[in-house]
Amino acid sequence: MYNDVEADFWKELFVHVQHKNMVRIGAEKLTFSQCKPVIDDFSARHPEYKIDTDYSSSYCTWEVFVTKTIKLRLFIQASIKATLLQFDGGDYVKIADAKFAYNPFPEIEEFLSHSKEYEGELSSIKTKQLHTKAQLKTAREFIKARCHLDYDPKNIVWNLSEDGDGFKLSLIDGKVKKEIHLGINAIS
Repeated sequence: MYNDVEADFWKELFVHVQHKNMVRIGAEKLTFSQCKPVIDDFSARHPEYKIDTDYSSSYCTWEVFVTKTIKLRLFIQASIKATLLQFDGGDYVKIADAKFAYNPFPEIEEFLSHSKEYEGELSSIKTKQLHTKAQLKTAREFIKARCHLDYDPKNIVWNLSEDGDGFKLSLIDGKVKKEIHLGINAIS
């Protein structure tokens, strides 16, 4: 299933890769006619990466797996278009596109060299997200139980709804309505 947290994480990193390429001092453009030796050099220096390259008469596609579920594809012609793809339900779905003004292989090399660190960071984010969801679920039940104890349904009508990082508790006492935001940090 498409995972927004994972896609957003990789998109943000990809934006940094593109930005580094745009501001690199002394960078040179790379076109289709110049790409074969650059790709061959990269492949020779990095046999650990599963790289797939396809040359036609006027363009080249180059793909490398960043992780088991994320891959990077370059389309090299007169300019370079890069696409970051995420495996989703048996196929790859585009999660980001970027154009590179200059030869992107120095930035790609750096990006790939940190992929294990990135995976660890992503795992921490996902774990924290799961913890937060569990915390919110538990907090919801405690708030509902407390509302059942504190508010007589004949006098005060209450409603609890999710609100960003916590809850919104709406209390209606006759014609007076009061809303209280209960953040997760206030709950724990």
